[in-house]
Amino acid sequence: TGHASEHNDPPGLQVEALVGAVLEQNRGVAALQAAVLAAEARTVQAGALPDPMLTGAVAPQTIGGYDSPTDRNANVRIEISQQLPWPGKLDLQTEAARYDAQAAEADVAALRLQLVSLTRSAYAEWLYVHQALAINADNAELVDTLRSVAEGRYAAGLARQQDVLQAEVELQHVKHRAIQLQRQQRSVQARINSLLNEAPDRSLPRPVDSLFSSASLPSTEALQATALSSHPELRRLEQQAAANHSRTALAKKDFYPDFRVFTGYNGLWDEDAKRWVIGAGINLPLNQSKRHAAVDAAQADAMRIQAELDDRRAQVLAALEQTLAVADETRHTIRLYEAELIPRSEENLAAAQAEYGAGAGAFLEVITAEKLLLDARLSLLRAQADHIIAIAELQRWTGADLPTLSAHNNSTKVQP
Repeated sequence: TGHASEHNDPPGLQVEALVGAVLEQNRGVAALQAAVLAAEARTVQAGALPDPMLTGAVAPQTIGGYDSPTDRNANVRIEISQQLPWPGKLDLQTEAARYDAQAAEADVAALRLQLVSLTRSAYAEWLYVHQALAINADNAELVDTLRSVAEGRYAAGLARQQDVLQAEVELQHVKHRAIQLQRQQRSVQARINSLLNEAPDRSLPRPVDSLFSSASLPSTEALQATALSSHPELRRLEQQAAANHSRTALAKKDFYPDFRVFTGYNGLWDEDAKRWVIGAGINLPLNQSKRHAAVDAAQADAMRIQAELDDRRAQVLAALEQTLAVADETRHTIRLYEAELIPRSEENLAAAQAEYGAGAGAFLEVITAEKLLLDARLSLLRAQADHIIAIAELQRWTGADLPTLSAHNNSTKVQP
């Protein structure tokens, strides 16, 4: 991720392109999409009649011919039959399978939401670490300049040797911070490559999108209503509950018999009028206990799914509230640093430098002011990154695009 020449710079990494690549290359999405196709295919199967049955029989002692009043030489029986479930069973089976397919689609949507959130969060970290490295590099130049000033004043007998040593110590701290940030850079690079199913050490372009936006969020009530109506994890459980309702109704229909119709030719009869037959039959649902048990099991499953749905709703709303708290805190922190702390820190450093240059201030005050300004700038970057991550999490927990997210995707060059 080092600097290249102006003409050889690779295209920058854009957040929407990264999100699209992750959704396309992630194998988990492909696996769940295959599950959706399988569930949709089972919908066709569920509504189909059982295969007709073809039966053939022969009287073995008649093979080769035998004497009969009609001089027949072969006696065979052929029958074809079709099972017909009790009316409504196939519709209920199809309905349950359709709900299962919709639940599988909700699983895909939930995974996509999670991947988008993880990708946006990783991109925010990628953006943060590049900006932090740039600010740290600028600060290294400032401290190096301060050291040169201290060395000059010490050579002229206007400062103590301790001033030079303090500048050297601070410069080493700045260099160490660069090493820490580079380690974070490698870690974030591995996270992004993992989302892309790429080798963890594959190099990535610099970020070019500035994601932070100060736009206000919808109200808490609006976000909660969106989450409860749109979140795919809740939709999945709702579809499972609907499928179970259909299966409960299907279990109750098992108390009624299924039908079988058949027709055939029986050559064992001597008279021609008796050889062609048609008929019908039913099964006898005498074992009521197993049918009651099937209904009880379906109703218990319904209670389980409803409990899971209630629990998941509470979890989604709790996660939404926690993420909102982070978004509100980071927005306040950003405003505080932009309006107060960074301007005051810049003024403090300028005043300390001026006093030291005039021989009235201590060099330690300059170094302290420099540290405060660096910490303030890095804290602002951290708060902006955390705010972007919180917005990405809000999108995940609401299950829908937030109105403010469109303002976060403006492609602007990152200022070093």
